Amino acid sequence: MHAAQVLKWSDGPRYLSVDAPPPPTADELQLRVLAAGAHNVVRSRAKGKHYSAKTLPHTLGIDCVARDDATGQLYYVTSLADAFGTFAEYINVPKQGNTLVVPLPEGADPVAIAGSVNPAFSSWMAITARTNDLPKDWTCLILGATSASGRLAVHAAKALGAKRVVGTARSEATLKTVEGLDDYVVFDAAEKDPHLLNAVGADVVLDYVYGDVAERFFAHFRNPGKPVQYVQIGVLSRRDGVALPSGILRSTDLTIRGAGGGSWGMGQLMKELPVLVPKLVGWPAVPTTTVELKDIEKTWEDKTLEERVVYVI
Repeated sequence: MHAAQVLKWSDGPRYLSVDAPPPPTADELQLRVLAAGAHNVVRSRAKGKHYSAKTLPHTLGIDCVARDDATGQLYYVTSLADAFGTFAEYINVPKQGNTLVVPLPEGADPVAIAGSVNPAFSSWMAITARTNDLPKDWTCLILGATSASGRLAVHAAKALGAKRVVGTARSEATLKTVEGLDDYVVFDAAEKDPHLLNAVGADVVLDYVYGDVAERFFAHFRNPGKPVQYVQIGVLSRRDGVALPSGILRSTDLTIRGAGGGSWGMGQLMKELPVLVPKLVGWPAVPTTTVELKDIEKTWEDKTLEERVVYVI
């Protein structure tokens, strides 16, 4: 069979002929991989720069959508184990243990799921692991709602109890394409009229931008008379830093947290993914570019592929 492997951390992936996995044991499933996402963590592992991948040869991939040829059942599979990789035609996965195997409903789109789970769990984990005591029918403000993760955050927030979700971005035309938003604020307009952000009345702020957008948010923030929980998730801004006025911390009921792999444990993620993944099947898919695995050597560093890349096998 074939797989995409790294033989030297400095060389990038190669499309290679490798031994097929042995027949599965009674405690394993052998699955045919259909689609696997080239997420940022996958790229980091492929360079040997992620703590979870230190052994060569390294098979790329931390998750995939795969099929059990014996039963026809589709699964979402993920693991950060050093020896685990999904950019291969077939994989053996344990039925229990550190590898998560989630059955998918019939009709699930393998490419959509492979491209969406990784960006979707950023908001899901931010809400489930990094907020607390949210009121009933809470309101969510998303800074950077037009990003792939921001678009999925709309649906994650509503699935977790938000009654109203408001998005912000710099482009009104693009904000109008974000499905599920109840309202939006164009951030340039918010700069001219800072009361626009305060009028949102958010209980939770999910920030995918940081930099100048977060700085202006803090500069204009006023306590709307209730606790507000701000969760920093991503940095789409060119500037990774903010000026935070001390008066904001003293005069408002604002809690500031971050959300990422270091702020919640893998055990928490493995607990939440079986809840998230079946819900994700019904959400609008993020835009993806599909590439055949055999073409990985000429596409891996292709900067023109702006959309999320999913390799199909």
